[in-house]
Amino acid sequence: MTDNRNLDHLVKYDCNFDEAMQRIAQTNPNEVIKLVETADDVNSIDSLIDKFEDAGHDDGDNDKRWLARDLQSLLGYTKWDKFEQVIERSMTACANAGHLVNNHFQKVFPQTGKNPKGGRPARDFQLDRYACYLIAQNASSSMKQVAFAQTYFAIQTRRQELADHEGVNFDQLSENQKRLYLRNQVVAENKRLMSAAKASGVKLGPDFGKFNNKGYQGLYGDRGKQEIQEYKGLSSKANILDHMGSTELAANLFRITQTEEKLRSKNIVGKENACNAHYEVGLKVRQTMQELSGILPEDLPVAEDVKKIARQERKQQRMRTVEPQNRIEQPLAAPEKRQPVEIDLTKDLWKYALLAMSVQPNGEITTHALISALPEYIALSDEHLATNESRKDSKFSQIVRNLKSHKTSKSNFIYQGYAKATKGGFKITRRGIEFVLSYFAE
Repeated sequence: MTDNRNLDHLVKYDCNFDEAMQRIAQTNPNEVIKLVETADDVNSIDSLIDKFEDAGHDDGDNDKRWLARDLQSLLGYTKWDKFEQVIERSMTACANAGHLVNNHFQKVFPQTGKNPKGGRPARDFQLDRYACYLIAQNASSSMKQVAFAQTYFAIQTRRQELADHEGVNFDQLSENQKRLYLRNQVVAENKRLMSAAKASGVKLGPDFGKFNNKGYQGLYGDRGKQEIQEYKGLSSKANILDHMGSTELAANLFRITQTEEKLRSKNIVGKENACNAHYEVGLKVRQTMQELSGILPEDLPVAEDVKKIARQERKQQRMRTVEPQNRIEQPLAAPEKRQPVEIDLTKDLWKYALLAMSVQPNGEITTHALISALPEYIALSDEHLATNESRKDSKFSQIVRNLKSHKTSKSNFIYQGYAKATKGGFKITRRGIEFVLSYFAE
């Protein structure tokens, strides 16, 4: 029998398993997970997402920062001294993970003089997403707000990392490309897990084999590597990770990353404790799969050896992982000059903004240059071009600037992945290039 005693506080999901595992694999989620037993509209998923995002302040680098005292309220902590203890544990976890604490936690004193609430001026911390994630992980998971935040910040933090460093749009990948990408991620994250396990007292060799097997046993119903091979009809020499589809790889990636985080953040010491932690994480992922789809990992279909897929990809001169979307090597040919067209600026301006970007070197354009370029493609009324004296700007110019300032809106073309906000302007993505080629085809 599977021991489910440690699963009382699991977050429940309001999506199917494939969607949830793509989120867990740090892909491109459109929603965030729903809390256990949501009681009313105040705790609805959209309301909670809005509260977290609205509390953040634009950091000027396409992301946000939060003040700890705002986060305190969002996580349900009523006393600052209790919450400050959580922050201190999180800063320790940050240092233990090899990060510079000051890069993520910055002490600030937003008030000067006497604190209007009494006492000394209030000390606060300015936090990036990673700091918020660590705070959520170190807060009391018995609180519903914390249970939500643990998942929310984990997803959003990794999502931001992928957007910043790799430009991965998971939704556009084929199943084979997803498998290649996730398999490479598993290799990279397993190295981090090995390092964390070693720091906990797990020695390389037989110890690590036992540690690794414990994670499989938790996730696969007490089946270790050999039992999984037998159950799936694989040879004893087959690497089971190489025969997993994207859903199963995503589940294992979550097992690996969360175990590594738990070992470091909880400062787990001793090989037996490390093995137990790995088993418990695997067990919780298994329970989540069972609740979402009823399909357990051992019953997911066996896939073609991923190494064969990689060879095929290389033969076709493709990358083993997705090509970064921010690499636009050659601009498209400029369209032939023609009479500017009348469009609905509210609905269609972004399409012509992409067209203007696509003909620029590296697909990049400043906001000022975009404002100047767009009248070559679209017809503008005198009303749109008239200068607003209070702003010293035209109505049209403000509409163009709104393309960037509204980038967090779900209907915005930056949010949807057609372009990226850059310092001073915009940059078209691979998805944007494909849209231009399709929409403006003769």
